[in-house]
Amino acid sequence: MRAADINARSPRTTIALCREDPLVSLVHDLFGANIVRVPDARVQPLSVVVHRGGRSFFRGSLLPLLADARPLGIRPEESDLTDISGRRSRRVTLDLGVHILRGFLQGLGLPHADLTAGLEGAAYLSFAFPSARRLALDINSLGWALAERRIDRGNPAAAILFEQPRYELLLVDSVLTSRQIAVVLSGARGQRLNIDVAALRQTLTELGGSVGATSDRDIELNLSSEADLTFAFSCVRLTFDAEGAILAIPPDHDTRTLSDLAPDRVRLSDGPGLLVWDG
Repeated sequence: MRAADINARSPRTTIALCREDPLVSLVHDLFGANIVRVPDARVQPLSVVVHRGGRSFFRGSLLPLLADARPLGIRPEESDLTDISGRRSRRVTLDLGVHILRGFLQGLGLPHADLTAGLEGAAYLSFAFPSARRLALDINSLGWALAERRIDRGNPAAAILFEQPRYELLLVDSVLTSRQIAVVLSGARGQRLNIDVAALRQTLTELGGSVGATSDRDIELNLSSEADLTFAFSCVRLTFDAEGAILAIPPDHDTRTLSDLAPDRVRLSDGPGLLVWDG
């Protein structure tokens, strides 16, 4: 399936991928998480996302939106994600693959023109997140920390949460991070990969990455970051009254997936895909 076909069927804020994708579907269904097109270290537990009419906006930290700005006193637990680290996404056609790769490079703060120009000999692209880790808040602890707290109506940044129709207030409760992104380029079936590996290796080395040839039809690009980049996050909905008092953290009864593995979390797309922020 080509990028134009996929985007025509998907919400404008999501690049839809196949439900049978072994990596993306695991992130989406098991963790109730949304993969972002551009990995971003700013997205952390207790970050705020507002959502309305199929559009999502990242709005930074929750604490400045609260009338009582004392620290909430909770910390996320960290764990390795061996299931995620050991999986590779399903192959996509090069035009969509290059679009995905440009987002990864943007998140890493790397220029993409020189690298993507050297990929024309490939037919397909897949990706992986080696050494993936998860930072997650316990939802019950989160509820305890938010008890008797309220959204500050006097903060102009909170105005959109009280206007009609309201934006949903979504709070990031867990993030999936990695300091590495692996991209595998493949040739068409039965054909060798027609890419100048030496030139690609030189370009990637200058960007701080590496190239490994796994066969005459596959090449793996390894991209690295000094920071832990969030490539996916899960979020929960906060409900509050007209005065801003936080009332509940309800499950996502309108869950947008065939799986019931993570019903507490709010998914921002109908199925597995890459989230593109509005604004």
